[in-house]
Amino acid sequence: MNNARRITGGVPGLNDEILGVIFSRLPVKTLMRLKCLYKDYSKLISSPWFINLYSKRFSSIPDNHCIFVQTGEINRLIRIQYPGDLIKLNEPCSTDYTVIGSINGLICLVTLIDSRQWICLWNPAINQYKMFRVHNENPQEKRKCDISMGFGYDKDSDDYKVMRILSYKKGGPLTILEIYSTNSECWKEVKSNRRLKMSTSFCNVIVEGFTCWVAEDLDGDIVLASFVWSKEKFFIITFPEEVILTSQNFVATNYHGSFAVLAYSSPTKFKARIDVWEIELDIAAKQCKWIKKNTFHTDFGLSTHWGLTGGDIVVENAPNMPFLFNLTTKQRWELGINPILSLTNYTQSLVSIKGFRRVGNQLKRKRKDSNPVRARLN
Repeated sequence: MNNARRITGGVPGLNDEILGVIFSRLPVKTLMRLKCLYKDYSKLISSPWFINLYSKRFSSIPDNHCIFVQTGEINRLIRIQYPGDLIKLNEPCSTDYTVIGSINGLICLVTLIDSRQWICLWNPAINQYKMFRVHNENPQEKRKCDISMGFGYDKDSDDYKVMRILSYKKGGPLTILEIYSTNSECWKEVKSNRRLKMSTSFCNVIVEGFTCWVAEDLDGDIVLASFVWSKEKFFIITFPEEVILTSQNFVATNYHGSFAVLAYSSPTKFKARIDVWEIELDIAAKQCKWIKKNTFHTDFGLSTHWGLTGGDIVVENAPNMPFLFNLTTKQRWELGINPILSLTNYTQSLVSIKGFRRVGNQLKRKRKDSNPVRARLN
């Protein structure tokens, strides 16, 4: 906080610490305008101290939580408190991309441009992005492998990182981790003789300091592979026996800022039970402990569900419209989007990384292209 006082001359009668607290209550668009209004405001709003303060305050308010929903044709932000409000996005690339994950307001995407794979880091709130090539364009050229990607944040070094996992069935090393650092703006390789087959082509859940996958080890057991960014190592966790033996399916999720598993079982077609298991990790001691935090009962079954940071779930029962469901209050709201290809937790932030540039006005371009009169004039 002492650093905050030295950033600007401030407003007469207000030091920068007080001014920062006031500014932290404002929406991102207003802050972007203030940056253009006064040079000292820009310094304060761009400072690491204020960005961290803003992120903590913004993410602590449930009304600010959003989900980024991808359908293949339209992609939207949905406010959890107002699920009927579908927010259009000014996307940095075409809608044909895969969402790897999101943390602290940054969304990580992977897309194809001219038959080459690119990674995009994007902050929709400040309308900025950065794109860079993958480390190895064709990793299967010499040996066949399974590929999965992850995104995360190393708080110790204040570094956002992207990782691609290459898991080989034969030869050595069995696993190669390709890690991109936004601070150094370069890739590096970490080799390992531990083989893990990830269940999906992208990470299952991101919490601060960790990125996790549901995976299969060499013995065929289902485990949780938690990657610790500060140590750049995997921490392998076995699931509770009850989850493996009694649940019909389960999903890994960020539950109120902690890693958790939502285990689903249904004794009848119209009744279901969802158990919430949280994990306590001690990385230094290499120990972990599962705790069953809650059990919720519903009057419906479900075919697919996603867990959200605030404790709600999104339920899809094809061919019905997907809906948001609050496990505590039992309230439900239709989302107005069907089908859902991917769903990611998202909260706005002011986080900016090296190499960011402004996204062009894609929304205006799309409206122009869809107007037949303008199309003929062009």
